[in-house]
Amino acid sequence: MSVQVCARCQETTGQPVVVAIAHGASAGGGAVYACPDCAPTFPQQRDPFDGTPLARADALGPVP
Repeated sequence: MSVQVCARCQETTGQPVVVAIAHGASAGGGAVYACPDCAPTFPQQRDPFDGTPLARADALGPVP
């Protein structure tokens, strides 16, 4: 992986961790990176597909 700048401490890191996905209205989104030391301080991101009917069906198991 390439060198990235940590979103929290602004230091460059050779071991970037993706901590969020930034969404943009016109140009799409991008990954937000943190260094391994700062990564645990970011809140866990919600999975936007968790509440969909397909995700709920997967959680319930196969249909008899």
